[in-house]
Formats: sequence, C-alpha cells, structure tokens
Amino acid sequence: MTNYKKILNIALPAMAENFLQMLMGMVDSYLVASLGLVAISGVSVAGNIISIYQAIFIALGAAVSSLISKSLGEGDRDNLAYHTSEAIKLTMLVSMFLGFLSLVFGRRILAWLGTEPAVANAGGLYLALIGGTILLLGLMTTLGSLIRATSNPRLPMYISFLSNLLNVLFSSLAIFIFHMGIVGVALGTILARLVGVLILWKELSLPLASWSWKLDWELLRLSLPAAGERLMMRAGDVVIIAIIVKFGTDAVAGNAIGEVLTQFNYMPGFGVATATVMLVAHAVGQADFQAVRKLTKQTYWLSLGLMLPVALLIFALGQPLTHLYTKDSSAVTASLSVILFSLLGMPMTAGTVIYTAVWQGLGNAKLPFYATTVGMWLIRIVAGYFLGVTLGLGLSGVWSATLLDNGFRWIFLQIIYQRKMRKIT
Repeated sequence: MTNYKKILNIALPAMAENFLQMLMGMVDSYLVASLGLVAISGVSVAGNIISIYQAIFIALGAAVSSLISKSLGEGDRDNLAYHTSEAIKLTMLVSMFLGFLSLVFGRRILAWLGTEPAVANAGGLYLALIGGTILLLGLMTTLGSLIRATSNPRLPMYISFLSNLLNVLFSSLAIFIFHMGIVGVALGTILARLVGVLILWKELSLPLASWSWKLDWELLRLSLPAAGERLMMRAGDVVIIAIIVKFGTDAVAGNAIGEVLTQFNYMPGFGVATATVMLVAHAVGQADFQAVRKLTKQTYWLSLGLMLPVALLIFALGQPLTHLYTKDSSAVTASLSVILFSLLGMPMTAGTVIYTAVWQGLGNAKLPFYATTVGMWLIRIVAGYFLGVTLGLGLSGVWSATLLDNGFRWIFLQIIYQRKMRKIT
C-alpha cells in the first residue's frame, strides 16, 4: 500500500466523521436560526465554549492515537489495555469538571464576554444543557479515536452518520412539532450523542485494565500540552468573539454563520492531520525518520489539495448558503467576509494543521502549544483588536489578524521541524 493510500485510508473516514460532526452543528444553527438573531447569537457564543471542550477531547484522542500507534510500530501490545482504560478514565474526569462548570457558571461566562442580557440568557440555557452532558461528546471522541487507531477507521464515521440523522429527527420534532425552542435543539443533540456512545462502547474490542486512581503520566505528558494548544486556540476564539461583540449583534450572527459554513473548508485538513499523527507515530516506533520526512511533505500537499476546492466552492456559494440562515443585509455581509478570509488563509491553515499533527506524532506536543499561545494571544488577539477596534476595520481587521497568526505558526513549526530532521537523519 502506497503512502497516499495509507493516508487516505485513515483520513477519508476521519474527514467524513469531521463533516458529520460539523453537520450536526450546522443543523443546530439552522434550526436555531428560525428562532431569531438573538437565539442564533446566543447559541453561537455558547458554541464557542463547547468548541473549547471538544478541542480538549480531540487533543486527548490525538494523544491516545499517538501512543497506541507508536506501540503498534514497536510491536508492543501490552500497553493497549492500560492506555485504553486510562483514556476513558481521563475523559470521564475531565467531563465531570467541564459539566459542573457549564451547569453552575454557564450564563455568567457568557455575560462576562460582554454579550447582551437576552443573548446571554439564550446561550446560557444551551450551554447548561449541552455542556452539562459533555461526557457524551467526550466519550464519542475518545472511543472513536481508540477504535480508529486499533481496528476499524470507518466505524466512528458510520456512528457519526447515524448520530446526525437522529439529531436532525429529534431536534426538528422538538422545534417544529413540540415548540421547545433552544431546549429542544439541545435535547435532540444529547439524545443523538447518547445513542452514538452506546454503540461505540458495545463495539470497542480492546481489553480494559482494572480501575486505578493513578493517572498515566505518559498519556498526560502528551495530552496536556495538546489540550493546552487547543485550549489556547479555543479560549482565544472566545476572546475574539468578545471583540466582535463590539461590532453589534448582526456582526456576531454573521460571523457565526460564516464560521459554520467555513468549517467545511478545514474538514479535509483535520482528516489528514488525524492520519498524520498516527502514521508519524508508527514510523517513529519503527525508527524510520525518512518515512517521517516523506509523510510530512505528502500530508501537507494532500491537505492543501483537498481543502482548497472546498473553500472555493463555499466561496462561490457563499451568498445563497448564508441566506439559508438569515436575510439580514449586515449579517450577510459579515458572513461573506469570513468566507473570503477563510479562502485566502488556506495555505497557512494547512501548514499549521499538518505541522501541529507532525509534532504530536513525534511525541512533542509542547512546541505547538508554545506556537499557538504566542500566535493566538500576542498576534491574533492584539492585532485583531488594533485593526478591528482601534483602526475601525471591524470584522475584516479581526480576520486579517487571523491570517497573520496562522502564517506565523506555520513558519515557526516548519523551521523547528526542519532543524530537528537535519539532526536525526
């Protein structure tokens, strides 16, 4: 099997799964849009908090995939049960903390971001329901990563497809038949994820080690920096939303719609990144660093080649797609601006995503964490405020800063990677 076939064998199901997860959010946003701009603004701001939670679980899943793939590359199967149990245990502990945070402080968090009271109330309700049951999302992510790395890369995709169908059914019934509003959309998502978790758990073929209160420090060594990297990214996104709030509810809504649509641009890159972590870790386990070099080049160009056509399609259909959510002229303009900047940033985004995955596969999750911390908090946020608020460029200023951030991280991670490869090959 050629490298491209190996990459696509993992990446395509991961892409489909990412697509389906994004579709769930898109469906929720579409259904909520029927309730008005306040509702979609509230849910979008809450959705950014949820995305932080999701990012933590994705990071944990990447760490688990890296450890298991490396063990398989070394021919060491003794740690599979241990790492499986530790991953599930860590997911449960993290979920309990995040669920408590959402239930108790959900509305306050949104209010602290400067949202209008009506928006904070709507978003706080959604956050309490979805965030309070975040264990379901955590288990879907972790169990899917375990199954993908060891047995069947397609099964998590099938489960995501089923969950989406159920989400559409449950949420539509709740909104249009039972008139349950935001509560109905949230409950539909919760029920759909519950079904997904039950099926994934039943299909998990890995052995489980006995329960222990001790934590796997090797897993923590990889997962904490990876989670920190995604946390810095998503927490920064929340601050960015707080900046966008200054431009008005229309800008918040338009930005939310644009981000929902442009999520599909990044889907192929994240799918290829999933394959990159696993294949690089497997090559490291075999001490084959020439394969690492080859994989890095191939996954970057494959990622860009798959992302660009999607971005061009979304750009071409930007206006009619936005009109599915709103006809408000200001919100439409804001959405189209987001779509344009997403297209312009494709090469840099692909570089950032792939080189982050390469470093995780190499067993060094700290470097992407440092790059993201600097890029997000010292470049994107500072420059975004300066360009958007101080210079009065509005949403365009904020997204120009996003391009600067992605460009910095891509170049930084690539330069350090090249230096490392010259030393070990």
